[in-house]
Amino acid sequence: MVGIAAGLIGVAVSRSLFGPAAAPIGIAIGAAALLSGTLFSWRVHGRRPPPESPGLPRALRLQRRVHPVAWIGPVAASVITMAAWVGVAHSSGSGWVQAVGALLGAFLLIGLVAPALPARGARLACTVSPSDGCAGQPVELTIEANRPVRIRTLFPPGPAVQSGGSQRGSRSATLHCTPQRRGVLDSVVVEVASSAPFGLLWWAREIELPLSRLLHVAPRMGTPGRSTQTGDQWPGEATPRVPSGVGEPRGIRPYAPGDPRHAVHWPATSHAGVLMVRESERPTDNPIFIDLQLPRDTAGAEASAEQTMADASINLARQQSVVLATDEVGGRVVRAVADQTDLGRRLARAVSL
Repeated sequence: MVGIAAGLIGVAVSRSLFGPAAAPIGIAIGAAALLSGTLFSWRVHGRRPPPESPGLPRALRLQRRVHPVAWIGPVAASVITMAAWVGVAHSSGSGWVQAVGALLGAFLLIGLVAPALPARGARLACTVSPSDGCAGQPVELTIEANRPVRIRTLFPPGPAVQSGGSQRGSRSATLHCTPQRRGVLDSVVVEVASSAPFGLLWWAREIELPLSRLLHVAPRMGTPGRSTQTGDQWPGEATPRVPSGVGEPRGIRPYAPGDPRHAVHWPATSHAGVLMVRESERPTDNPIFIDLQLPRDTAGAEASAEQTMADASINLARQQSVVLATDEVGGRVVRAVADQTDLGRRLARAVSL
């Protein structure tokens, strides 16, 4: 808007100084004022950092204000077209040529400026998002938009899609973005753009879009090779991997929730008056203990997390208990890994101290 105001002021000043006959001079001064005012407005209202978010990098800057995309070509072509038409109209002097030139100028002005309105008024909401993902693999997001716009994910990166649907009301779009690193994401950064109504120039702005749920991005599967500790070096009892229904008989005890029905000891039940079950010796295994301490540099932390992902996954596939020690935002966490999904979430939350 600052650029448009500067352009109009430039045309008015040139008309008052050189008269209505010097139309090319007025167009040149107005175009220069339009370009200068637009550049000044962009510089004053530059990129702003997003609010604190656990998933977005601090160096990321969002261009929240509506701005034209690849504007040099369309603006230069429009200026050249209008200058050529003004020359033709001035030399011919025909009224119909001047009338067509006025319509052409209105068409170009609306096509260059009007797309800023739908780009600014677009509203998005994430309705469906996964809770787990893996670095380097695309995830699918379902977005609701209040108007037809082009949507592209900037962080994590992804291709652009067009929101379709009816002309009125909300419409859905399916986005695919690919996280490049592990971590926990509570929002993504998308670019909303529009070229309506004539498709001459795209106007866009960047939005931090909250996800419908936290997205845990697990690291890639690296190369195994980490040295692990077993047995008594981890304090506490080992997690049983074998059901308690097998093993040597140990005795009779009262029934507890979760006991299998075939373990009920009916003679002891009739004698005691309460439900009694057989208790067997429960074989346990020595858990694998992995102490993960991530380095401060990003590349080293990713490599260490990927190696831990491979080591722990191999042991989980062998039905071996794995105890993982990691540093999280809330402090040190030392506990057994339940399954592959739990392993990915633990490594996604791990931080370096």
